Amino acid sequence: MELRHIRYFLAVAEERHFTRAATKLGIGQPPLSQQIKDLERELGAQLFRRVPHGAELTEAGKAFYDVVKGMPATATRAVLAAQRVARGESGVLRVGFTASAAFNSVVPGAIRTFKRAYPDVSFAA
Repeated sequence: MELRHIRYFLAVAEERHFTRAATKLGIGQPPLSQQIKDLERELGAQLFRRVPHGAELTEAGKAFYDVVKGMPATATRAVLAAQRVARGESGVLRVGFTASAAFNSVVPGAIRTFKRAYPDVSFAA
């Protein structure tokens, strides 16, 4: 199962309509239907009941929805967190200095300035 399957499932669940969900996702309705069928096959459960003028979640679909509804946002946060660490905007900065340097006004001031600019970076000795 891929994240796109989750996004597709959520779009259909929220729109309650395959064509509207496909439009929202910017894909065609037949490929969307096929992706949902593939997901249902993988899960071994029917997620939607096709009804005139739309689609309804089955009990399995409701249970699946409750678990996966936050996954796209979580995935986005994970990507952003990794990117922030890669850019040096988050993480741990290890600094070494002598004990007397801690009393020098330059080191504490530099650390304060750095912390204001990069609040998600912590310091370690």
